[in-house]
Amino acid sequence: MKEIHIVVRPQLLERVHEALRACPGFPGMTVGEVDAYPPVASQAGAHSIKEDLTEFVPRVRIEIVASDTVAGLLFDSAVKVLEHGQTGDSAVWMTDVLQATFLHRTG
Repeated sequence: MKEIHIVVRPQLLERVHEALRACPGFPGMTVGEVDAYPPVASQAGAHSIKEDLTEFVPRVRIEIVASDTVAGLLFDSAVKVLEHGQTGDSAVWMTDVLQATFLHRTG
């Protein structure tokens, strides 16, 4: 099993969502709002902590847990949709999940 993490600009969420839903076996996803610190920020010399804190930008984080087979397809789809952006627009990574249980209430 794998967990896919995708962090994107909010404007890209719909595009990523459509690409992921088009994949066979799409298991659903969790979406949350986060603040990110882009990799190119504050590299111009001395700056204050206040300046650092104001450089955070809004992003959306998507998390998906899927079987190894489906995860590879989802990962490739996300990368394909996002690969033409600018530095700091998005990040996609995948990690192993050793164990997971999905609980469903039936009554």
